[in-house]
Amino acid sequence: MNSVCWCVLFLVLGIDLHMPVAGTTTTAAYLADTDKARLKQVFSGAWDLKDLPSIHYAVLGYKLLGQTVPKQPEVCKTLQAAASTTSPETLYYVTNAWRSLACSGSLPVSNIAKALGEVLQKETSTVPDLFYAVQSLNNIGQKKGDAAKLIKTLQAALKKDDSLLNLGYSFHIAAQLGTDGTFAFDRIEDAIVQADEVDSRFLQFEGGLSITALLVSGAYKLAGTVNKPPPITGDQAVKFANYFLSRRSVQTLKGAYMLLEVLNTLINNKFHLPAAITLVSPAAVSLEQPRVSVRVSDLLGKPLSTEPLTVTAESATRVGDEVVVLSKKKFEPTADKTVYSVNLMELKPERGFYKLSISAALAKPDPRLVGNVGASLTVKVMCAVAVENVEIGTVDADQTTQAKLTKVVYPNKLPSKLEADSLQKLIMKFGLKDKNTGKLMTVHQAFVRLYNPKTKQEIIFVAEPDSSKNYKFDLDLGSKAAEFGHLSGDYSLELIVGDAVLSNSFSWEVATVHLKFAELNIGAAASAVTKDAYLYAPKPEIKHLFREPERRPPVFVSNLFTGLVCVPLLILLILWAKLGINISNFPFSLSAIGFHLGLGGIFALFGVFWLQLNMFQTIKYLLCIGIITFLCGNKMLAKIASEHKR
Repeated sequence: MNSVCWCVLFLVLGIDLHMPVAGTTTTAAYLADTDKARLKQVFSGAWDLKDLPSIHYAVLGYKLLGQTVPKQPEVCKTLQAAASTTSPETLYYVTNAWRSLACSGSLPVSNIAKALGEVLQKETSTVPDLFYAVQSLNNIGQKKGDAAKLIKTLQAALKKDDSLLNLGYSFHIAAQLGTDGTFAFDRIEDAIVQADEVDSRFLQFEGGLSITALLVSGAYKLAGTVNKPPPITGDQAVKFANYFLSRRSVQTLKGAYMLLEVLNTLINNKFHLPAAITLVSPAAVSLEQPRVSVRVSDLLGKPLSTEPLTVTAESATRVGDEVVVLSKKKFEPTADKTVYSVNLMELKPERGFYKLSISAALAKPDPRLVGNVGASLTVKVMCAVAVENVEIGTVDADQTTQAKLTKVVYPNKLPSKLEADSLQKLIMKFGLKDKNTGKLMTVHQAFVRLYNPKTKQEIIFVAEPDSSKNYKFDLDLGSKAAEFGHLSGDYSLELIVGDAVLSNSFSWEVATVHLKFAELNIGAAASAVTKDAYLYAPKPEIKHLFREPERRPPVFVSNLFTGLVCVPLLILLILWAKLGINISNFPFSLSAIGFHLGLGGIFALFGVFWLQLNMFQTIKYLLCIGIITFLCGNKMLAKIASEHKR
């Protein structure tokens, strides 16, 4: 019997399809506690205090995560030791981390201010150096010098190179200048139009997370400074937020800090507040797990408001036939101020997938929430299946009367052994009922498995439903004997039921069946062995029969034609002997003898090739003889030509 490979889909499918509703400021995710723990682990690699930029990003990252910075005295000493440099970038790292830690010591403020002032006065300073200088002076509480001079230098640098990186730095510089920073506000739109949209869900700039975060945070900070809405729509803000959240598994210290910094900017600005509606509970609901729970929060998982929100399930539509089973159902708040839940199974929906449209409203409207805060979640309604009216029995294959069947109650096994031979049919009938609705149902997988415990072999059949959704398994043993390998014996009959929307898929041993097949004629050669041994014994070797060669002519005929072919050569030799051969002009030089011997060797090689050599061996020998023949022939012909010129 051939082994049949089978697979049943039990409930292992967890589906959480989440997509924002058109016109909302809702993202598909938020920075969860597990993400924050992973980012903290990224920052922890900087506490060996060997790299100043890493220390800087780790200190600021810990502060954004609300964590206590370890080794603070050692960190402050490291920063203090690095403050003697004149590099604006290094001074930026030192002063930024120093200010964040509020170290108890002091920095050489006058020296730092002098070095940074020189950067601001230099007309050839780059935009990044100007950014480092302005931020560092702000960190140590020093004046930035002449704002007009700084703006002029910055604009001159942007004329030389207005790359996205320089634009991002210029936004941050302008945000430090108060109302004088208005000159850079118009450049925000120039930068935003260069963003690339991906899959209609993400907005990002070429250069990845760091440049995108630098530009977006700088744009919002500058807009807040000049008190003008940035040229960024609510939809664009959501798409930027979606991109940042898609990078929450970043593994570099700079990337982790930039991610946290821009997410904080997005939730703490005066213009936009992207919200997140995500599924908290499993995507599958059932009578045992009837509630759907969602989280409504900002990008960092915090409540959108201090007061409870009004979260409403606007509709629940069954996927496939668009039947609406729920409308305007209120979610209930929970102990967690960001989590709301609703009992979806109160309505006794039929099994299947449902599209749940959700909206959220604040008690006091927030102008930063543009449009409706809502999302569309796909949930799966599970059902428990009950197997009923199970009957099993046999009937003669040619009998037209009703079969006599025995009832079996799940999960019991038929107490007596059922017997059937090759002249009979094995029949089983059963119905599957949805426990939620009490209606008959069909499933994706309904299999009957016959397993021989002695030989460890199995064969699977599909049970098919009829028009009234009752299942019937009808096995003609005579016609299926070959699939069993004609192996008679006891078989365990199991019913296997599975579906993506079943909460209790099962495999049930219904009965033990003794099957008796007709004797297998295995021939006289195998009469001394059993059927099992014959089936699994080595089979005779399969010998390939190639086409027989065509019949060759008799040897006499072959020799005759060979002689006829040689007759012209014989005539030539006779004529040479009769006329005489003049070899007086033959040059008896080494080259002439070598050429003629080589030529004769080539003809001899062709003869040997015809008799026994293969092509590759012939080519190898021909290469050696041919080179010698060519060199000798070339020298001989050159000598003959020179003699003719005399």
